[in-house]
Order: sequence, then structure tokens, then C-alpha cells
Amino acid sequence: MKTDATPDQSSQAFGRLLEIIRTLRSENGCPWDKKQTPQTFHHYILEEYHELVQALNDGVQDEIVGEMGDLLFLVVFVAYMFEQQGLGTLTGTVDRVIEKMTRRHPHVFGDASVNNAQEVIDNWYRIKASEADIQKRESLLDGIPRSLPALNRAQKLAARAARVGFDWTRAAEVFAKIDEELNEFKEAVTSGTPAEIREELGDLLFVVVNAARHLGVNSEAALNETSDKFERRFRHIENRLQESNKSLQQATLEEMDAFWDEAKRIEKG
Repeated sequence: MKTDATPDQSSQAFGRLLEIIRTLRSENGCPWDKKQTPQTFHHYILEEYHELVQALNDGVQDEIVGEMGDLLFLVVFVAYMFEQQGLGTLTGTVDRVIEKMTRRHPHVFGDASVNNAQEVIDNWYRIKASEADIQKRESLLDGIPRSLPALNRAQKLAARAARVGFDWTRAAEVFAKIDEELNEFKEAVTSGTPAEIREELGDLLFVVVNAARHLGVNSEAALNETSDKFERRFRHIENRLQESNKSLQQATLEEMDAFWDEAKRIEKG
């Protein structure tokens, strides 16, 4: 069944959302909402973003719709707070992103032509590099937020440096570097200080992220999937122990390992 909203319906829905936010921030609105600032909203946006990612991974439609709504609400709420402070209007914010997306898609909105997705990416970077705010950057690495998750930030930093050839030429070279960094990490564990151990572990993780990049794998997504797998299998251990009227504290490592292997067999089967 077709569920696409018409442009008028979308505009009306957005208008109702903005009106709710204006009411919440008005003199007679909500005391909590009125005292918020863009700075106090940082962790709420991050939290809702991660909840949306989880919903997308779970694939439950109602949860995805709900989490998208929550994140959209917070983004518009922040934009309206900036408007109240006289730092830019919501209309200006929308107009700016429309202009940017139009400019960076000349193959759709202009006369340019592309043959594949890679050419779209190449054009995107070329156009982006010509923009005034990008040209003001002092370093090739400027614009990559320190607030990104560590694996994501590492992968973006390495990918940015790779644009100018500062990179391994093939994946096999990265594998050799992993072996080298692993040996240095082992040496630090054997005879190094806590600071040296932490440094060598960071070096090892950074190289592993680069291996993922060379193989076309998103390291953040890969680790999240492995964490999900660990959680599923550990919950299986808990459930099987509960069936045996045992707690985790009462179980032996051998029992937990056996249930872990059972969970692996179930997943593979």
C-alpha cells in the first residue's frame, strides 16, 4: 500500500511540529523546555541518535519511526533555540542545506553526468573542496569531530590522509603492520608501564581500523555487530543456567563455555 505523504502533508506536519516546539518554549510553556540551551542538548541528541541506530539494526518498523521522530524533534528544537538567540533562522538553516545539496549533486540538478557511484563521491569531494568554509581549513584533517566514536574517528582520519597518498598501497601491507604492532603491544605488556601499554594498544587498534578501511568494512559497525553477538550468546548462557536453577555466580567457567559453544552452534545452524 502506498504511504508516501504529499508535499502539502509533509509541510503541514513539519509546521505542527514547529508550533509544538514554539509553544513549549513560550512564556506559558514547559519550565524544563524553556530553560534548555543548545549546549545542554548535546547528550540528548547523541542518545537519540544511538537509539535510532539500534532501531535500524533491529529492523522493527514502529521503533524506527518512533526514534526518527525523537531525533527530528531534538534537531528542530535546537534550530529553534538558535533562532530565539538571533543566531540564524530555521528557514535559513533549511535553505542552506538545500543549497548545499543542490550544489553537490550537479548530476541531478545540473548538467553534469556520472557513470557510477564512485564518480558521484569523487565529484562530491571536488565540489566540497572548493567551498569557502572548507578552503579556510588549515589542515587536511580539520572538520573531523573529536566527539566521534573512537573507531569512527580513526577511520575518518586515516581515510582523509589517504586522499593525498599517505596510506598503504594494499591490504597485505596493513596485515604486516598489525603483526608488528601486536608484537610491540606484547612487549609493553611484559615490561612496559601502564602508559606504554595504553599507547601500544591504541596503535594496534588504529592499524586494525586501517585494515578494515582497506577491506571496505566500517570498523564501528563491525565492532557493534560483534558486541551484539557477544550479548546474544551471553544471554543464552544466562537463560540456560536459569533453566538449571543456577546463578552466574554458581556456574563454573566450563559450564559457561559449554553454553557459549551451544549458542554458537544454534546461530550457525
